[in-house]
Parts: sequence; structure tokens; C-alpha cells
Amino acid sequence: MPKLIFARPLLPDERRELVRMAESSDPTMRARAKVILYSAEERYRVPEIALLVGLGPDKVRKWIHRFNTQGLRGLKNRAYKPGPPPRFRGMTRKKIIEIAQTPPRTLGLLFSTWTLHSLRRYLIEQGIVDHISHETLRKILKEANVDWRKHGVRKYG
Repeated sequence: MPKLIFARPLLPDERRELVRMAESSDPTMRARAKVILYSAEERYRVPEIALLVGLGPDKVRKWIHRFNTQGLRGLKNRAYKPGPPPRFRGMTRKKIIEIAQTPPRTLGLLFSTWTLHSLRRYLIEQGIVDHISHETLRKILKEANVDWRKHGVRKYG
């Protein structure tokens, strides 16, 4: 049988804020506040609360745990950005974009257009980056709306 879980006893200020949140126009915050109020004040169990607020039991447990460990702050939405933080920022990113927009011949290279492979190799050889994957390089250039392949052979006549 699963262990019963309840929200910890409420402080007066917390209770006032939860009541305010339970009357909010934001349905998400309203449901979270009700989860805590039903648990702490009414001592309803997780399955009962889930039925009352229209959430799954796993979500009800999540909000009770977060409230118990973080207080009201735990009920707020977290800024979520999937994946690791960008590795290349600021001046490094700016330099990568600048080089990608520079025709290779003007840099003394013996080819006219960049490939991701040649651009990557140049960036590493010049010490601009220690390492960069082709995919990361492609994403940086795409986000900057840069087409690194546009430098073609000069047409005469």
C-alpha cells in the first residue's frame, strides 16, 4: 500500500495566499492551490484530491512534495528550457558568424565556399573555439540566418 502523503501545516500567510490563488483566474495556479488546501486543511488523500481538481495522482503528489520542500515558491511555474545552456555566446558566437560570412579566399584559403567541415576546421585552427560539432555550428548559423555557402566563384564579364 502506498505511503500516505499530506501537505505540511500551513502558516497563516501561506493559507491567505493559497485561498487567493484558489480564486485566481489562472486555472493552473487555482488547481495547485486547491491541492495544497485540500491536503493540509481537509486532510484529503491524493486520489480524492486528484478527482476534485482534475489532475492525475502523480501530479497531486508532485505539488504536495514541492510545497512541502519549497513552500509557495514551489507552486510557481519554473522557467524551463530544454537542453544544456548554449556553449558559445557573445563574442565567440559573433566571431563564428562573422567568419562564416567572409569569403574563404579573402582569408587566404584555397577554396571559394565554406562547408561546415571546412568552417569548423578553420575555427579550431584559428583558436576561436577549442571544439565545435558540425550540428552546433549549423544551429548557430541558422539562428543568425546566415548561409555560409553563398560565397561562390566570382563571375567575370
